[in-house]
Amino acid sequence: MIRPPTPNMDRDQTMFVLVMIISLLIVLLFLLLPLSHNEVWSRWNGPAELIEDQPASSDTNDAISVASTGAPADGLPVAQSGRYAVQGPPSLTAGAIDTILQVYHSPATGTGQVWVSYGQRYGIDPIFALAFFVHESQAGTHPNWAGLKPDGSTTHNVGNIICAGYAQCYQRFRDYPSWEEGIHDWYRLIAVEYIQGRGATTVEQIIPIYAPALENDVAAYIATVKQLVDRWRADYQS
Repeated sequence: MIRPPTPNMDRDQTMFVLVMIISLLIVLLFLLLPLSHNEVWSRWNGPAELIEDQPASSDTNDAISVASTGAPADGLPVAQSGRYAVQGPPSLTAGAIDTILQVYHSPATGTGQVWVSYGQRYGIDPIFALAFFVHESQAGTHPNWAGLKPDGSTTHNVGNIICAGYAQCYQRFRDYPSWEEGIHDWYRLIAVEYIQGRGATTVEQIIPIYAPALENDVAAYIATVKQLVDRWRADYQS
C-alpha cells in the first residue's frame, strides 16, 4: 500500500526546490553581472593599417598635468610597469596624434591636444586610446563603422561604446555631440570601470573584457593594439 505524503516529506521537497531555485539564481547572477558592466565595442575586427610618416612637431603644454605631482589626477591608481600598461605619461605629442589621424583621413583630425589633455587628466597614455580608435573604425573612416551615419556625420564614438543608459544614442551606440566628449568618455570608461573597478591596467587585461570573445577576435585585437603602439613609439618618440 502506498502511503500518503507526510507533512515532513512535503516540507523537505519544498526546501529542496527552494534551494535549487536559489542556487540557479546565484549562478545566473554571476554569469550576468560582468556583462552588465561591460561595454561591448565594435563588431568590425579588420586589421589596422600601420603608419609610415615622419614624426610631427612637439606638443604644447597641457593645462592639466600629472608630471608635476608624479601621480594621475582624480585619485586614480598609480601607473603599472610594462610596455602595454595603459597608465603613464603621453608617448605621443598632440602634433604626432594629429599627423597619424591625418594619414587615416580621419574626421577627428585636429583633436590631438584633446587626446593628450584627457590622457594626462586620467593618467592614461593617449597612444592606447588612439590605437583603440584606429582598430575599432580605422580612426572613423571605415565604411562599415557603426558610428557612421547615412548623412555622413558620425557619433564621435571613438570606442563604439554601447548606449548603457547614455542620453543620446544611435542604434546600439552612444552618440556624442563632439569628438571631445567622445574622447573624454573613453578615458573615463577605462579609468573608472577598468582600472578602478576591475584592477585591469594592461592591454592584455582590458581587451578580453572590453571586446569579449563572444563577438570579437580577442587575440587579434590585442596584437593589433600592441603593433600600433610599438610602431608609433618607434616613429614618433625621440
